[in-house]
Amino acid sequence: MMHTDPSSIVLQDLYTKMLLTRIVDNCMLWLYTEGYIDFVSSCRGHEATQVGSATCIQVGQDFTLPFYRDLGVVLTIGMTPYEIFRTSLQTQRQQAGSPDGFQAPLQYWGYHKHNTITGSAPVATQLLHAAGIAFACKLRKAAVVTVAYCGDDATTEPDFQEGIQFAAMHQLPVVFICEQDCTQFYSTKQSTTSQAPSCLHAEALPPHLLYQRIDGMDSVAVYSATLRAMQAAREGHGPTLLEMAVTRSLPTVPLPQSEDPSTVVHGLPSLSNAGTLLDPLVRCQHTLQERGMWNDEWATQLSKRMMTEVERALQDALRDTLQSK
Repeated sequence: MMHTDPSSIVLQDLYTKMLLTRIVDNCMLWLYTEGYIDFVSSCRGHEATQVGSATCIQVGQDFTLPFYRDLGVVLTIGMTPYEIFRTSLQTQRQQAGSPDGFQAPLQYWGYHKHNTITGSAPVATQLLHAAGIAFACKLRKAAVVTVAYCGDDATTEPDFQEGIQFAAMHQLPVVFICEQDCTQFYSTKQSTTSQAPSCLHAEALPPHLLYQRIDGMDSVAVYSATLRAMQAAREGHGPTLLEMAVTRSLPTVPLPQSEDPSTVVHGLPSLSNAGTLLDPLVRCQHTLQERGMWNDEWATQLSKRMMTEVERALQDALRDTLQSK
């Protein structure tokens, strides 16, 4: 049996990438509140699902089809904070100059040098694209896995059923990851995320499709489940659908109304006061502490370094965009 429990190095890497995702997400929200961009979909609460799963992807070999909220996925794949800020700012500028007033969503990610496929505006179409890519990889007998992400709103679309049906029928090397938002259930029932009803309870899943529901706030559970699904697909055992239950949250402090982008970076609250175990970063920190892997000095230095790097990337992206003609 394959060992899927993350090592201390992998677990610290998960925490590092989740922290990076949180800081970049804060900056994207700042760009929105200051009017630099007109659209943003925060991934706060999704970090464990996105980073934990994307860490299992073999970058440059496997194919990834994220959906618009998957900031943590594209950062883990290798897109830099500067590239994220610059792309969003440039797209905003192009929309502002569009003669017909066409407004396209800003966060349909594409990173072709790492086999990350740009999504389209209609919900769930990326699942059909993923099935097609996986079918081509199977015909070529390539040891490649395709990973497609979606939100729970995609599960009611015909494209969702068509994608998973086709993948199951042909036993394709593809992993579908559905990020289910359980925020409303938690706020009304005062229960845990894992006890929320599945968003797939009314859907008929095809035979020969492996399915598992995961606590999407637990980076270890997400990493282990995705690693098993990726290995099964790579060995020719067919597709897997992973339903990740997450709880979204808003920033713990109001975003600053300031022209200085550094305030949003240095205004990030201490994770020790960031909330309950519903926060994926706090969950990961507790796991590291339980395993004797947590070091306060390491965490402090990591936070300072990443804040400085992201602040520089944000300032550079603003400068380059404003100076470009």
